Amino acid sequence: MIRLFLPPEALLSKEVKISGEDARYLGNVLRVRIGEEVMIFDGAGKRYICRVTGVHRKEVVVEKIREERHSAESSLDVTVVQGIPKGEKMEMIIQKTTELGVKRLIPLITERSQIRYTGRLNRWRRIALSASQQSGRETIPVVEEPLHFNEFIDRKERYRGIIFHEGERQKGLKEILRRLGDGELFLLIGPEGGFTDEEVDQSIKKGFITASLGPRILRAETAAITAMGLIQYELGDMG
Repeated sequence: MIRLFLPPEALLSKEVKISGEDARYLGNVLRVRIGEEVMIFDGAGKRYICRVTGVHRKEVVVEKIREERHSAESSLDVTVVQGIPKGEKMEMIIQKTTELGVKRLIPLITERSQIRYTGRLNRWRRIALSASQQSGRETIPVVEEPLHFNEFIDRKERYRGIIFHEGERQKGLKEILRRLGDGELFLLIGPEGGFTDEEVDQSIKKGFITASLGPRILRAETAAITAMGLIQYELGDMG
C-alpha cells in the first residue's frame, strides 16, 4: 500500500485534497487510480486508511475510511553524526538509518573530509521523508545543516556517545552498550580515512567512548548502517 505523510491540519475533514509535489508523485509517478487505497501518516501517532476518489492534473482527492493509532517508531533516541563521504554515499546512509529508526542525522565536515561544501541538504531531507514513508514511520528524522567538527563537539558540555575508531581493538560495541545509561545516544562515524587522533582525543574528553565494529575496516556507509542495526538489536525493537 502507498504510504504518505501529511500534517495533521491537512487531515481534519473526511475528504482530503492532496496538491503540490505529493499530488504529482501520486498521479504521475505512482499513477494511482480511483478506488485504490493509500495510507496517510500525520506525524503525530495516527495513520489513516484512505480511498482515492479523484485524480486530477494538480490534485489527488482521497476519502478517509478509518483512523488507527499506530507507532513504528523506535523507543531509542539515536543521532548519527556522520563525516560526509564522497559521492552519493551520504544518501544511502540517510535512507538506511532512517529505515532503522534514527531520530537525527548531523552531516559532519572533519579534518579528513574530502567534501567541504554540499548543496544537497534539501535532497537529503527528501530522502529521509521518502524512507520514512516507505518504512511506515510516523516521524521524519531531522537532517541538520552540515557542521564542522569543532562546531559539533562544542555544542554540548558532555555527550552520551560512541565514536567508531579503527584504532580501537579492545572495546566492541556490544560491551559498551551494556554499560551505557539511558538518554540520547550519539554515534560519531568518520568519512573515508576516519578521524584524526586529535579529533578522537577531543571526542573522548567530551564523553565519547571509542568502539570497534570488528576486525575488518568498514566503509563509512557500512559502519553507519551496521551500528544502527546492532544498536536496535541490542537495545531497541529488533531483538
